[in-house]
Amino acid sequence: MSDQTEDSRSERRRAFLPVLIGDRLGGVAVAGALAAIGLLFVWQAALLDLGGVGLPGPGFFPLLMGIALVAFAAMIAIELMRGADDRSPIAFGHRDVLVVLAALLAVPLLFEPLGAYGTLGLFGALLLVLIARTSLLLAVAAAAIAMGLCWYFFQELLGLQLPTGPW
Repeated sequence: MSDQTEDSRSERRRAFLPVLIGDRLGGVAVAGALAAIGLLFVWQAALLDLGGVGLPGPGFFPLLMGIALVAFAAMIAIELMRGADDRSPIAFGHRDVLVVLAALLAVPLLFEPLGAYGTLGLFGALLLVLIARTSLLLAVAAAAIAMGLCWYFFQELLGLQLPTGPW
């Protein structure tokens, strides 16, 4: 009797994460979540000044991003619904997904203390090392180049000052 009890406990522990769901249902659920986030961006961006094409306001890029997110989510959902009924299971709660979620939750907490470029560079380097399995040296170099381009785009081309942190 104790062997059966131990086996059932073991099964419950294994069934916690990752959870297996159908790929079509999972894809449609993710597309719906992305569309909802896009609509939230559109709604909040509409409350801000949009500016113009020559001088975009603070709501311009979030509005474009929200519209693009809703459009891409709709295309994904349509493609999934039109596709063949493939019921191969996918894992929900995969290690890489949890790493990205944890890193994303850390970004707003570090944005002011480390500044925009430090936080985003650390985020990019962390994902390159933990998800893409890139060497630390290559990840730091790629993050530094990306942050230099980010600085040039926002500071020089758009004239926007992002939070600089302790520097």
